[in-house]
Amino acid sequence: MNTSRQIPESLSDRSDALPSSLGQVPDLPGPYAIMNPIPPKRVRANPAKAPARHINSWMPYAPLALIALIGVLLTGYAFNVVTDWERQRVEQAFRHAALDRALVVQREIVQSLGVVQDIGSFFDASNWVERRDFRKFVGPALKRYSSIAALQWIPRVSAAERSAFEEKARRSFPKFRITEINPAGDLVAADNRPLYFPVLYVQPYRLNKEALGLDLAAAPAMLDALLETRDAVQMRATPRVPIAQEGHIEYGFAVRLPVFDKADSDEAEADAEGEEETPVTLESRRLQLRGFAAGVFHIGEIVESALQNLSPSGIDMNIYDVTDEDEKQFLYRHSSRYRPADSGERNPDTGESPPGNKELIETIRVADRQWEVVSTPIPGRFQPDPWSGWATLAAGLPFTALLTIYLSTLIGRTAKVERLVAERTTQLVEVNAELNSEINERLHTEKELQKLNETLEHRVSVRTAEAERHVKELEQFAYVTSHDLKAPLRGIASLASWLEEDLRGNLTEATREQLELLRDRVQRMNALIEGLLEYSRIGKAAHSLENVDTGELLSEVIDSLSPADSFVIEVAANMPTLYTDRLHLFQVFSNLIGNSIKHCKDMRGHVEVAAHNRGEYYEFEISDDGPGIAPEYHDKVFMMFQTLEAKDYGNNTGIGLALVKKIVLEHGGTITLDSTEGNGAKFRFSWPKHG
Repeated sequence: MNTSRQIPESLSDRSDALPSSLGQVPDLPGPYAIMNPIPPKRVRANPAKAPARHINSWMPYAPLALIALIGVLLTGYAFNVVTDWERQRVEQAFRHAALDRALVVQREIVQSLGVVQDIGSFFDASNWVERRDFRKFVGPALKRYSSIAALQWIPRVSAAERSAFEEKARRSFPKFRITEINPAGDLVAADNRPLYFPVLYVQPYRLNKEALGLDLAAAPAMLDALLETRDAVQMRATPRVPIAQEGHIEYGFAVRLPVFDKADSDEAEADAEGEEETPVTLESRRLQLRGFAAGVFHIGEIVESALQNLSPSGIDMNIYDVTDEDEKQFLYRHSSRYRPADSGERNPDTGESPPGNKELIETIRVADRQWEVVSTPIPGRFQPDPWSGWATLAAGLPFTALLTIYLSTLIGRTAKVERLVAERTTQLVEVNAELNSEINERLHTEKELQKLNETLEHRVSVRTAEAERHVKELEQFAYVTSHDLKAPLRGIASLASWLEEDLRGNLTEATREQLELLRDRVQRMNALIEGLLEYSRIGKAAHSLENVDTGELLSEVIDSLSPADSFVIEVAANMPTLYTDRLHLFQVFSNLIGNSIKHCKDMRGHVEVAAHNRGEYYEFEISDDGPGIAPEYHDKVFMMFQTLEAKDYGNNTGIGLALVKKIVLEHGGTITLDSTEGNGAKFRFSWPKHG
């Protein structure tokens, strides 16, 4: 290795100035020169003959450090002032925008509740309001305010007045009756009770059909709320109310305003003054209560209607009901239109703002309840401009930085050169030592790998010998087992024949059938043993490869099967010649064609054999017009001992197609079946052209 190539030009140009005590790297022959590095003790960062550095070499940097420190401090102070001013500007802009939106929402709520106030004044000024008059009166408000879910008139009806009240209500709505909801959730006629508060009028009617006639006094909690509103003599709002809206649930709220009858003595005076008369005592309120003007509103529609005329500013709003100190109820979340999603998210899982995000909380009044509007900016909005502060740094630091760099370059050039010489020399020694250590490690690793390879080869040879021994033992076991099984089978067959000869004149039809069944089972067992032996031999004997004319081979197969004259086997012309194992290919054709002959019912079948060139393989097709095979059995027919017919008679062992599949796979091919029940079967298998 030529170590001089690792020294930079700035040092190699000054090699004559290096102290002689650093020594020279000796030239070693061959690629292993690096294995003899310079001893570390001969390398010294500050040799004795090198000129000593001045003890106070840092003194020239003192003015430079002072100048840099003053410049950085002044620039940092200006940066903080500008950044703080920018932050205050952004916070003020966010505060104004959030307050504007809270005030707009407050105004929209007041206007919406004014509709209920107008309904109360309308009923207060009229002795009786017809259904048509109520619909005409609230029609403009329904068109103007999309937030209205329902507007209702809920009169007070005593038990004695119920019949007359229902009769009068049916004049304008024939099906009217006072109802309640039973425990099963069905609308039924209301039970008898001292006091009723039924919904007499409701608009829009199509969306609130079930509310018409519903007695609010049937629910104890609702009755208590109505009585509290009566006693308070002012409009009161409910906590949040779930409202089904186009396949989802959002929150709304309801308000109710009590309406009282005027006292007879003061009625004329109140009419003259144009003011509503409010009962003074609690008892008079209970006696003079006429009913309630009520409204149900969508919180989301109120918020979105209020904000739709404002330009988007990047503020999310979460609204909560904080009337109850122990429970903070989430009502609605308005997402800024700057977000890609819909601006009105209905009832998300949580309305909390992200941790660490600034927020503004504004309280608004809704009747007797107190709501809290929490405004938070979306990511990327109402953020201080970072460049305003960095511009100050960009203006203040360049001069300080340039001056510092220039002075440090002048003062430190000599020290830098000396330091580089010592560092690079030390690096050379360290690199040489590391390379030497790496080479030693690799040599050690190569020895370990060689030992592992020798051990692995020994283990492989031992395992291979054991496997070959096991295969030979299995083959011997198969042959011995087949021999031991065939001998009893031959004895059983002989005994059956002797019994039939000895009892020929005394055999009943059932006995003769059982003897025939016994001989058939012996033949099937013998065929099964032969099939198992043949299946086990596949892949164990070396292939005997030769040129095979498949046309001639098929002629031999057909001749060996000896089909009936009425059974037609048609072989396509120009069948290919393969260099392959003749016996295995013979077995495949024999089993497939034999299956077609075996399953032909009246021996008047037709089989076609064809071949197609597929590059490195030939694809053979054997199709027949037999009974066919249902698709659910296509995989089953290739399994061992699987047949689709009863096994009481016949010599079908269920091994033939399993043997065919194993032979085809042994030669690297594939086999498939295309068939439906009653439409014949078509077997396709691929066979390599060579081997």
